[in-house]
Amino acid sequence: MTDLNAQLLAGHNAGDTSALVVLYTEAADQAPDIDTACFFLTHAYIFALETAHPDTATLHARLKCHGRV
Repeated sequence: MTDLNAQLLAGHNAGDTSALVVLYTEAADQAPDIDTACFFLTHAYIFALETAHPDTATLHARLKCHGRV
């Protein structure tokens, strides 16, 4: 996860919101529990909404599945 953290920071520093969708989704997939996963999914979803990312609907469905939307 250390490399992923570095990539997330780099994405934020670069303002690369499309990359942040992918990176936060990856962080959610690696999360140790559902609360942490949903934290990361929420970030991915917000950035997806901002960029009209193709994964927006999928991220919304994942959050909804866990009662987070």
